Amino acid sequence: MFLLRTHGSNDTAGNGMMPTARIRRIALASGWLLVCLISLLPILGIVIGLWPHEQITFSDLESFLGYQGLSTSVFMTLFSAIFSTLISLYIAFMVYSQYHLSRRLQSIEKYLAPLLSLPHLAIALGLVFLFSDGSVFFVDSELPRKGLPTLIIAIVIKEVPFFLLIFSAIGRQLPIKYWLLQGNALGYQNYRCWWFLVFPALLKQSRLALLAATAYTLSVVDVSLLVGPNIPELFAVTVYRWQTSFAVGDQALAFWANALLMILLVVSVFILYAHEKLAHIALKAMAIHGSRFHIGIINPVFKAWLPMTGVLTALMVVIFVLWSFGFNLHRDSFAITQSSLRLWQDEWLFFALPLQNSLLIGLFAGVFGVAIALLALELQRQKGKYWPDYYWLLAIILPQLSMVLGWQILHIWSQGGYHSGWIVLSHLPFTFAYAYLVLKGPFQSVEPRYGLLATSFGYSSWQSWWYVRFRLLLPVIFIAFAIAFSVSIAQYIPTLMIGAGRVTTITTEAVAIASGSQQDLIALYVLLQSFLPFMAFFLAALLTRRFRGSMGGSNMERDKIGEDSVRHY
Repeated sequence: MFLLRTHGSNDTAGNGMMPTARIRRIALASGWLLVCLISLLPILGIVIGLWPHEQITFSDLESFLGYQGLSTSVFMTLFSAIFSTLISLYIAFMVYSQYHLSRRLQSIEKYLAPLLSLPHLAIALGLVFLFSDGSVFFVDSELPRKGLPTLIIAIVIKEVPFFLLIFSAIGRQLPIKYWLLQGNALGYQNYRCWWFLVFPALLKQSRLALLAATAYTLSVVDVSLLVGPNIPELFAVTVYRWQTSFAVGDQALAFWANALLMILLVVSVFILYAHEKLAHIALKAMAIHGSRFHIGIINPVFKAWLPMTGVLTALMVVIFVLWSFGFNLHRDSFAITQSSLRLWQDEWLFFALPLQNSLLIGLFAGVFGVAIALLALELQRQKGKYWPDYYWLLAIILPQLSMVLGWQILHIWSQGGYHSGWIVLSHLPFTFAYAYLVLKGPFQSVEPRYGLLATSFGYSSWQSWWYVRFRLLLPVIFIAFAIAFSVSIAQYIPTLMIGAGRVTTITTEAVAIASGSQQDLIALYVLLQSFLPFMAFFLAALLTRRFRGSMGGSNMERDKIGEDSVRHY
């Protein structure tokens, strides 16, 4: 009888373990399916978007190649994308070299929050409000309201904080301090050490960031439409106009335009790769031959870049606020209108729904993006191997126009409705990519021994992850959510094409109104578009100060936090 009871109890235990193991396998398979689906949505969009949906003939290709102003438009687009990206890279590196390994490093990240929160559109229009003809500064800055210089300056101002964030993450994984000490021991000046030793490593690690910035500028529509040149217009604006046109032959032109857009991306990859190789060769030659290197002398000038950009951003916000409250800031008529609150009262009924839609879409897209990014990282950690970054960042390194066109076609084929859920899904690949970019470095830097310590106390792998790893990552999770939320707020093409104009957000409304000439109304909507990301970064900063984890403090402090987490829970 004893043997029978023992056998039965073991059989029961075995039957209890089987469902648990099966559930675990199903959960892992479901997790991999989810993250792979989200990361492959951009490829699916590109394939469908580039698939011809009507008969394409060589006469259509001749019409496309013979389109008036095409070569100029393509050249300006490629030039603005490459030039603004490289200028942003060099400025960000020179700024970073002045702050790294100093107490001001933490102030860099504090400065980046308001700079990252301001969308490209707000920066572009802020430059127009501040420096274009008839603006608040009573001097002729000769900055055109619509032109290539305005577009490039706006993109550079916005992309420099992005590259600083990338350098800050990369710098934590590189022995920069020891490189500088070795260079100084060999007799090199500090700025030479930065350029000869640190810059090549940062440049190599920043390939995907460079490609992402270039791909954005190649296919950006809202900023190009509002502050880019008109004759000829930038290529992305032309492509979007053909995609949304019902005229005979325009869809064939859109097909060839999307194909050319992909070719431009490939050309950009080759240009960026050639730039990297030439930079390595030039710096190596100068280091070996002891050639004069004058660019490093101006490095200290860039100590003032962040304060100047912060002041410029504050001025933009102040100008938007003043315009929206009735201040007429044109230099030919500096006056105050009758009622400072009248515009807000009149427009409340019009911007309440778009503001609510933006907030809800941004919240869901941001939370889901961060959650799926954490899931992708954890699945790779359990597998013991991390996939290449480009697989997870396809949404930000492929042209958005072609990608979203494919999603739109797929959405129409599936007969999906026009509601906020589809907009959240269209934003999700972008929020996921940016969240993954922010989270990967800190996630990998968490010490594995914290998990072993938790296991020694009898906690399961899930409890160890939730009570230790998650707590250590909370500060960077807040930052990742703020960035993902801001990315969702700034999305124009996915919202407009997937929602077909029926789901309005504050960004779609801002672009529509900014194409007009009513300055106070433009300022109001751009201010509202900037307010939501700023509040997200502000709350993230407050919560980051409340929860200290792997992003802050010394190694000894992080060790204490990890051990305290295990003991406490």
